[in-house]
Amino acid sequence: MGFELFEHGKELLRNEDNVEWIDKIACWIEKESGYNIYVFQLVAQNQEEIEKYYEKITASIAVDFQARLEKAIEKWNIYLIFECREKVGWEIKEMVEHDKYAVRKLIWDEMKLENLYDKEYIRSRLLYLDIDERKKNSDEKISLMEKLKEKDGELYNIILQKEKVEAAQMVAMYIGDGIDE
Repeated sequence: MGFELFEHGKELLRNEDNVEWIDKIACWIEKESGYNIYVFQLVAQNQEEIEKYYEKITASIAVDFQARLEKAIEKWNIYLIFECREKVGWEIKEMVEHDKYAVRKLIWDEMKLENLYDKEYIRSRLLYLDIDERKKNSDEKISLMEKLKEKDGELYNIILQKEKVEAAQMVAMYIGDGIDE
């Protein structure tokens, strides 16, 4: 369908309590068949700005935007993405991203300048799974047993002996207690 700027979504958040951050935020809409996905984006200068605004923005989205939606699938397909060129500490990421209130929150840090404000970057990173075909093809050439032999030769040898040894004996061999115990 389409990923477009959705000014109406941003305008629903505009009020005198949100003056400090409203012009820093953008709202995007992805029109799917029968429902929409909404993405609010804030390009933050640093992690302090994320800490300062994330609860206020989340609350505003919940009250002024999410509460107006009628379809349950739309209410639970709202994202708040903080993009930041700087590294954001794991404590801040964990606090923000694990906050389950109202919307799914994501922090994308150490962003390249050309990806900030880029709708196609947001769309592809958020909505599409990118599978590296080269990795898939190289992995197919190595069998599971070959990988195991490479990573854990001892376990590999125990598995080769599976015909001769019961499961309990295999475990004993692996943890070093010997085959007879």
